[in-house]
Amino acid sequence: MKKALQILKIILGWPISAVAIFFIFKTIFEKTGDIAPYISSINYFLVFLSLVSYVTFYFIRAYVYKKVLAQKGYNLPLKKVSFLWGTSELKRYTPGNIWSFLGRTFLFSKEGIPKKDIGLSILYEIEIFLIGCILVSILSVSFILNNFLSDFSNLLFVPSIVLVFFIAILFIFEEKLPFLNKIRFINKITPHFSPDQNLNLIISSSLYMFFYGLGTFFAVSSIIYLPLNHFSTFIGFFVFTLLVGYLTIITPMGLGVREGLMTFGLSKFISLGLAGASSIYSRLLLILSELIFLGLSFLWFKSKSKILNSAVTFIDSHKKEMVLAVFILSYILYFTAASFARYHNFYTGRFDLGNMDQTVWNSANGRIFQMTDPDGTEPISRLAFHADFILVLLAPFYFIFPDPRTLLFIQTAVLAIGAWFVFLIGKEVLKNSKLSLVFSFVYLLNPALNYVNLYDFHAVSLATTFLLACFYFLIKKKYLFFLVFAISAAVTKEQVWLTVSLIGAYIFLKNVVGKRFDRKELAIGSMVFLSSFFIFYYLISFAIPSVRGGEHFALPYYSQFGNTPYSVVKGLIFSPEKTFGLLFEQNRISYIKQLLIPLGFLSVLSPLYIVFAIPDFMINLLSNNPQLHQIYYQYSSVITPFIFISAIYGIKRAKDLFPKIPVSLFAIYLVTATLYSAYSFGPLPGAKKPNLDMFTKPLKDRIVIEDALKKIPESSTVAATNNLGSHLSQRERIFTIPIGMDGAEYIVFLLNDPFAQPSLNIQKMMVKNLKGDTNYVKVFELNDFFVFKKRNPGLLF
Repeated sequence: MKKALQILKIILGWPISAVAIFFIFKTIFEKTGDIAPYISSINYFLVFLSLVSYVTFYFIRAYVYKKVLAQKGYNLPLKKVSFLWGTSELKRYTPGNIWSFLGRTFLFSKEGIPKKDIGLSILYEIEIFLIGCILVSILSVSFILNNFLSDFSNLLFVPSIVLVFFIAILFIFEEKLPFLNKIRFINKITPHFSPDQNLNLIISSSLYMFFYGLGTFFAVSSIIYLPLNHFSTFIGFFVFTLLVGYLTIITPMGLGVREGLMTFGLSKFISLGLAGASSIYSRLLLILSELIFLGLSFLWFKSKSKILNSAVTFIDSHKKEMVLAVFILSYILYFTAASFARYHNFYTGRFDLGNMDQTVWNSANGRIFQMTDPDGTEPISRLAFHADFILVLLAPFYFIFPDPRTLLFIQTAVLAIGAWFVFLIGKEVLKNSKLSLVFSFVYLLNPALNYVNLYDFHAVSLATTFLLACFYFLIKKKYLFFLVFAISAAVTKEQVWLTVSLIGAYIFLKNVVGKRFDRKELAIGSMVFLSSFFIFYYLISFAIPSVRGGEHFALPYYSQFGNTPYSVVKGLIFSPEKTFGLLFEQNRISYIKQLLIPLGFLSVLSPLYIVFAIPDFMINLLSNNPQLHQIYYQYSSVITPFIFISAIYGIKRAKDLFPKIPVSLFAIYLVTATLYSAYSFGPLPGAKKPNLDMFTKPLKDRIVIEDALKKIPESSTVAATNNLGSHLSQRERIFTIPIGMDGAEYIVFLLNDPFAQPSLNIQKMMVKNLKGDTNYVKVFELNDFFVFKKRNPGLLF
């Protein structure tokens, strides 16, 4: 018997691994012929993203197993766990899943872990794997029910979601639920970890399952287009197919079962043959990625590099910061791609990217803070519209890359960095880095923030991060940095000075009420309050009107209260019935709900910090311009940071009042509220109404159009439709049709804008008239794109 066990141990080593590798390559060889006829051109970048996603899936799975072992008291290095876990997992490709479990028992028992604990750790890992699968599969619950249980889909939709979350909640809090522990069977198979530990494991398993779905999405997309508006459905369904394949235990990882189910689901979007080839192809990439994972794990395990070991030690001691960095980087990558795609496909316009770009470009070329009058044809100071002086400070970036995309990237990067300050504020206030990380995550998924990032560039959008930084340095009492970020926020738009003045008042009053009477804080508070309020008053009452030659352009938005700033303020105060009547209109209430729902209304638990956003709330809610009380534009930029700050303090208050509520429950509540909001009214892939036209409806002739626009001399004046304005704004004079048509040297049309001014039909009539006008010559035409030039020598086209 002893000799037989020794032989078995030898077999469980590399001999079984070699057999597994044989079956892997046998599978690849056999299936390559099935997919070859369907693959005409592969997108290798998407293949790369697929492999990265799959390898990430395997590394996080190994990390979860390490955490399970650590909870049992065996704290092995991650590089050793990754290699041993990966080696044992490879053995499942031999006929019979039992080899992977035996292999793991053999390998980890050599590390001094009893076989019983290894068996329990495998059981817990399976439970965590299944719950992660089920949770991510929810993304496709509607699709699954409609295609597999169509007769009961409406009846089962809500109960299935409730059941899934109920199971997850029971697993997370099983140690705190005595009635579960009385059931002998459940008591034996549950891990008995703390709720926080269970929550971390469930979040990690959901994350690696998401990466699995993402890897499959990229794999299939590399050979056939999958509609992005069904992105979340695909992610959830691909994970669901893995779940079904895993549960069958007929073949290694359900080989064949997963592919059959995936083929059926994909056939609803693409042809049956291509669906079958795609499912097999994604399996081959998954197998390849596992080999890559094992190779990387082996190199890491054998590495003696001090630099690598130091880096791993640093990452291990800053896990949450590293996760946050991944969140931020992912956000930057997606929104950079999305905003660039909007620019390339002419979804941006002169209003407002073109205006901002022209101001920065002019400033970089010595014409400080100037732009072409949007209502006329002469260059004017940007101050005629807004005091967003930060545009001048952005001009040096144009010495590196003078392009509107520079502004789009800066906006995305700055907004993403706001997540870092949310994390720091959370750590400082809540003294809990896990909950702070959750706040950072929901910040990056916040619909209002996402819409601001998508719709062109606006200087005030930068105030979101600057105000978060300002508040963080305020509570840390680092007043130099506080002042730097306070001023940086204020110069993004004129009314932000009023917000900064309220922060100054807060510093002063908090010191007085607290009876500290710190001279430094009193001086800073009073200085910030008085100077900021004076600058705001000066800009609104004198500077902007004097440059404009009249009152602020937005004053008519409040005409129901008066026709001067003073009369508007007076009307607000002395006409309360009118003020409150507006505030309680349905569209205003809906606007407030959309700002508060993503954080589960937690902000109302600490309303003091919302006070700083009152100026912008009043500006938006009392305006007769409906755009101001919608989350789709930049008008929520100053409000968003204080919604988050209030929510952080709201949870602090709730924890103080109800100390027995687990932190994990707050985390679940926050994530649930944000995911619901992101789905219901957010712009991301997988939302009910995602903003994906820049990906799904690209302009077919955009490269030709861009080339034609580049041929128009920078020195020429141009009148263009709004959708072309941001591509022609780097010149001294750019007009938006119909303004400036008589004086422009070039007139350019792109007739595909449903919001064209005065209307699309009128613009089409303009083109028809220009074709018959002897003063102009048509120098370029392609479908809906037209370029006309005033008759003079030296035509360029």
